[in-house]
Amino acid sequence: MRRHEEPGTADPAMAPDALRPPPGNPRFPLVDGLRAFAALSVLVTHTAFLSGFNGHGFLGAVTARLDVGVTLFFVISGFLLYRPFVAARREGRPRPHVRRYFRRRALRIVPAYWLALTVLAIWPGLVGVHTGDWWGYYGFLQNLSVDWIGGGITAAWSLCVEMQFYLALPLLALFADRWLAGPKDELMALGGLALASLAVRWATHADPSPDVWSNTIAGTFGWFALGMAIAVVSVQWHHVPVARRPVVLRAVVPWPLAWWGLSAQLMILTTQIGMPTTYPQVYDDVDWILGFALYGAMAVAFAVPAMLGDGRGVPATVLRWRPVAWLGLVSYGIFLWHHPLTGELREVQDWTSHGSFVVYTLAVFVAATACAAASYYLVERPLLRFKNPRPPASKASGSAGPAPVPAPGRARRPRRRPRADGRATARPRSRGARARGRRPPGPALPRARRRRRAAAPRCR
Repeated sequence: MRRHEEPGTADPAMAPDALRPPPGNPRFPLVDGLRAFAALSVLVTHTAFLSGFNGHGFLGAVTARLDVGVTLFFVISGFLLYRPFVAARREGRPRPHVRRYFRRRALRIVPAYWLALTVLAIWPGLVGVHTGDWWGYYGFLQNLSVDWIGGGITAAWSLCVEMQFYLALPLLALFADRWLAGPKDELMALGGLALASLAVRWATHADPSPDVWSNTIAGTFGWFALGMAIAVVSVQWHHVPVARRPVVLRAVVPWPLAWWGLSAQLMILTTQIGMPTTYPQVYDDVDWILGFALYGAMAVAFAVPAMLGDGRGVPATVLRWRPVAWLGLVSYGIFLWHHPLTGELREVQDWTSHGSFVVYTLAVFVAATACAAASYYLVERPLLRFKNPRPPASKASGSAGPAPVPAPGRARRPRRRPRADGRATARPRSRGARARGRRPPGPALPRARRRRRAAAPRCR
């Protein structure tokens, strides 16, 4: 089976530029649907929070925990971006070119964010963008300062974490290439880094001073590490028949819906550990750390059928559905535009009355999706065509383009070239004639000479 015909994968050449993987790597089309669910869950939790719905019983507790969409985004990034490095190491190919990797990431992230930040700063207005701190927002440094993290596009703190992960990933891949012997060592190293990230969150939460480290790559790397671990498992076992895989991986293919059921059970469990649902959001040490771990487990259980499955079952049907796949295509724009629009639409009327939460959410969804689609088709997609370098054009000596192709038909015989003494040179011998050791036939004789030659007696 060829690399791009693995179960659950698709031909990268058929993917849009925004979703096309690096050359030589398969595409996981069901992950597009995961992006849609991640963006919509973040949108819903924000509208539920601002409308007060998060404080309404069990359903409100569920919508409050839909911020797990950020975790799902991080798991997706860890899986998709780290897998090409792991596959190159396993197959003995060169690592992805670092300069091209950064160009792909910059074209994917920077133009859409700068566009949204500039337009939204003009209307409806964003805190801090028109001040002397503008460079912190345009430079993806928003999550490094307590004074900045609440300004600009508030939800973009997680985008700044993504950028920090992009910078760290080539170094992590280089470390794995030189110091880790195999998949087991790699999984152990990722587990150690995840525990270190958990320790950072615990230490910063215990410190009474304002916390910014929890919102950086140092405090959230555990979620990226989960996606990176799935990438290692995918490369190691994707070509192996299902019957020969470990027990946990064998359960992914026949029962993909069970993994979504597990994710739902973890969601219910998360609502019962005492995490806050309304403002002010005050966490104690237990729910701060336990919630971080449960969010990671919830995102992994939801993502596994798309990353390690064979493309069959109810989850695959839902994620492959065209509206869901299209929302995944523009999900980055939905994430960027929805939060400022949520705040602006809140000023239109009071959405805290019973039943208005659904209307409020639909209004934000329509407005954010329209802005996201315009951003994608007018700005993102034209620029994303430059993600992969084009092959160099063939340099023909003495010509600016390819050699002309002769028109179909009977090939003409080459003409005799005059020599210096005025005689005609011999016609070049054909390949078949040279092989037989004789000259090729000459031009047709006049009809009278042919008749005389045919009538002349032949010598034996």
